[in-house]
Amino acid sequence: MFQPTIFVFSFLIPLVSAQCGPGAIYQASGSRCLNVFRTASSFQSAEEICATLSGHLVSIHNTIDNTFISSQAQKYFDGGVWLGAKTTAPDVTNPLNWYWTDGSNFDYQNYKVGQPSPQGDTACMQLQTGTAKWQTTNCTAQLPFICSYSSSVTPTCPSVTIPSHCPSGYTWYDETDFCYKNTVRFTSFNDARSSCQADGGDLASIHSANENQFLVDLSKAGITNKDKSHSDDVFIGLVYQNSKWQWTDGSAVNFLNWGDGEPNNMDKEWWTSLVADPHEDKNTENTRWNNVAQIDMRAFICKKAPLH
Repeated sequence: MFQPTIFVFSFLIPLVSAQCGPGAIYQASGSRCLNVFRTASSFQSAEEICATLSGHLVSIHNTIDNTFISSQAQKYFDGGVWLGAKTTAPDVTNPLNWYWTDGSNFDYQNYKVGQPSPQGDTACMQLQTGTAKWQTTNCTAQLPFICSYSSSVTPTCPSVTIPSHCPSGYTWYDETDFCYKNTVRFTSFNDARSSCQADGGDLASIHSANENQFLVDLSKAGITNKDKSHSDDVFIGLVYQNSKWQWTDGSAVNFLNWGDGEPNNMDKEWWTSLVADPHEDKNTENTRWNNVAQIDMRAFICKKAPLH
């Protein structure tokens, strides 16, 4: 069972209050209680954990609170921490596209230079504890987080369980509500698919630019590929059968992301690889797809339905 490390602090002079539960600190400004969790989680999982305390990820509405939160959180970790802000629109520069999960107005921002930066169709917000500055982040990133809940609610203090969306070895992506696993093993397409099917899934299908980027981040090795045969890429489940491209899991082909000049060599290249790492000779293919012949690849991605 998940056992979080919990630190509770106040924006103003700490006042012990039974309103926040045994041993908790009362936040006089706004009558809120705050818990800092050092265990890294995705934005969605962090919000769900806060919900078990009858709260939400913390929202910030002025400079005083922003400075205090960052300085207190820095005592326990250095780096990014989730705030409760999210956008489901690609234009992250428009404050009207942002919302706080607690329903309060998005009426204050403290971005660092160069921010906010687009993350695709959706983005979440992190606070850098060392600088008190904000930056946009992919919502699947794993970060510590801060929960805020009303001082009138006494939480069950706490064993909090992170929701188990996926079996061991798989990563849940909230936008698609599917589980994914990257397996690094030099193998053929058929063996890769058999391995995914043995887990109750199939080779990954991809239906949006966001899902594609998520799988790139999941499977990239941080290398520059020099092998022109594409054997350093990653198998996904797109195959050419019956004169058309099809996903092996039977889902609709409603998104394509071919590299420049692909697909080609259609007399023999009937399988598909995700170019998770840049190619030395064809950088335009990076994060995109290439159709390949019957060769072995360094890795493959499985996709299956979640446990819930």
